[in-house]
Amino acid sequence: MPEMDQVQDPAMEGDSTSTMYLQQWFLWWKSRSLLQKLLPLVFLTGFWGLHLSMGGFRPDHLVVIFLVLAYYGGPRTHSLYRFFLPFTLFLALYDSQGYYADLIRGEVRVTEPYLFDMTFFGIETSEGRVLPSQWLQNHTHPVLDVITSFGYIIFVPILLGVAIYYRFYLASRNKSLLDEETIKTKVHALMWGMFWLNILCCSTYYWYPAAPPWYVDIYGLGPAQLDALPSAAGALRFDEIFGVNLLSSYYSRVPNVFGAIPSGHVAFPLLCVYFAFKLSSLRVFCLLYFFLVCFSAVYLNHHYVLDVLWGAAYGLLVAWSMDRFYCSRVTQNE
Repeated sequence: MPEMDQVQDPAMEGDSTSTMYLQQWFLWWKSRSLLQKLLPLVFLTGFWGLHLSMGGFRPDHLVVIFLVLAYYGGPRTHSLYRFFLPFTLFLALYDSQGYYADLIRGEVRVTEPYLFDMTFFGIETSEGRVLPSQWLQNHTHPVLDVITSFGYIIFVPILLGVAIYYRFYLASRNKSLLDEETIKTKVHALMWGMFWLNILCCSTYYWYPAAPPWYVDIYGLGPAQLDALPSAAGALRFDEIFGVNLLSSYYSRVPNVFGAIPSGHVAFPLLCVYFAFKLSSLRVFCLLYFFLVCFSAVYLNHHYVLDVLWGAAYGLLVAWSMDRFYCSRVTQNE
C-alpha cells in the first residue's frame, strides 16, 4: 500500500510554536543587562506610586502598564514597546504637571498675550477693536461647534494614528517610493519628536506661563488668580448641543491652567504635516487637520493667535531637528 501523507496535528504545531517562542524569549532575556531588565519595571512602579500617593490615579492610567509591559513580551513585542515608548513618556510627563506646576511656575502673563493679539490681530467692529477670539465668540454656529470641538480634542489620537499607519502599514506594503528602513526611521523621528516637543512646550509653560483668552473673559486683566479652575471654554457648546458633559469633564482634568503658550494642539499636528510631506503620504489629510486645529484653538477661545504661531514654530523646529538627527545617524551607519 502507498504510504499515507503525514498530517501534522494542529495541537503539536501549536506546541512547537510555543516552544520556539519560549526559546527565543529566554535567549533575548539572557542578552539583556540588569539595567535593561529592571528599568521599565522601575519606571512603571514610580509612575503608579506617584499618582497613588498624590491621589491622582485614574483608570486611564492603566494603559501605561500595557505599553510598558510590552517590553517583557520579548523579541516579538519589543518593536511595539520601542514604538510606544515616546508616547508612554509623553503621557507620564503631561499627567505629572499638576503635582509641581504651582511650585516652579514663574510670573503669570495675563496682559501681554492679550495686548499682542489686540495690537497685531485686532478686528475693528462697531463696538470697538476686539480680539479674533472675541469676534469668533459672537459668530458661532452649531456645526462649527461640533467639528472644532471634536477635532480639537482628538489631536493626540490623530498623531498616534498617523504614526501607526506609517509604521505598520506604509512601511510593509510597498506603498511608498521610500524603502522600509527609511520609513521606520522617519516614524521613529516622529514619535520621539512628540516626546521632545512635549518637553519644550511644558518647559515654556513655566518660564513663560500665560493665561488663555477664556481666563480673561472670566477674571479680567488684573493680577493672576492662581486658584482659577480649568475650563472647556467654547467647547462647552459641544456638550450643550448633545446634552453631555464629555468635554467639560475632560478639561476639568487639565493639569495647568496657565499653559496657553505655546499651543500644543497646534504644535503636534504640525509634526504630522512635516513627516507627511517627507513620506509623501497623508499630506492632504494632515494639512487639513492642522488648519482645522489652528482655527479651533481660536474659535473655541482656548488660545490667542500668538499661541498658535508660537506652537507652529515649536512644531517645525522639533520636526526638523528630529528628522535631521535620525537621518544623520542612518547615514553614519551606512
